[in-house]
Amino acid sequence: MTKVLLKVVLVIALEAIILPNHLAFAEPEVTDPTTNTIISTACDIIHYYHVISVLNNEQEKQAVESLLSKTSNSGTLSDCDQIKLAILLSVPGSSLQDDKTSLELLSNFIQNAQTITLADITFANLLKEFVEERSQFRYQHTKTRDLLILQQQQTKALKEDLAKTRQQLQQLKSLESELNHQEKRITEVPAS
Repeated sequence: MTKVLLKVVLVIALEAIILPNHLAFAEPEVTDPTTNTIISTACDIIHYYHVISVLNNEQEKQAVESLLSKTSNSGTLSDCDQIKLAILLSVPGSSLQDDKTSLELLSNFIQNAQTITLADITFANLLKEFVEERSQFRYQHTKTRDLLILQQQQTKALKEDLAKTRQQLQQLKSLESELNHQEKRITEVPAS
C-alpha cells in the first residue's frame, strides 16, 4: 500500500515538474461528475478521481451510464472517457467494481491514447497496477475460501464417518459381550 502511495506522490510531483510554471490553473467548479471534466491537461484524471471519490452509489451509476452513453458510432469511448470509466469501475468500496473491465480499459488507454500527458500515463499505470494487485488478492482470497469450504466439507464427512464407525464399534462390543455371556451360560450348565 505504501508503494501505491509513493507512486501517487510521484505522479503529482511529475505533473508539477512537467507543467510550465507560468501556467495558472484555476480549480473548476464541478457540480455534476457525469459531465466531461477535461480541465487543463488532457484528461486531468487526478482531479476526476478526486471528484468521484465522494459520490454515493447512485451517483456512481449515473456517472457510468453517462460515460457509456458517450460511445461513438464505432462503439468506443474517447481516451478521456475510457480512463474515467476505468476509474469509476475501480473505486475501492464501490458496488460497481469491475476489475476485469477496468483493466481492459486501462490497458487500452495506456497503449492507444493519443491526447494524454506523461502524468496521465503514469497515473493510469499506477491505477492498473493497483487493480491488478487487488484482482490477484481477490483471486487468492476466493481460492483460499473455496479450499477452506472443501476442507470443512471433508471434515464434516469424516466426522460423520467417525460417528458411524463408533456406532458400529459399539454394536460389535455389545454383540461380543452378548456372545461372551451366552458362552459362559453354556459352559456353566452342568452336564447331565
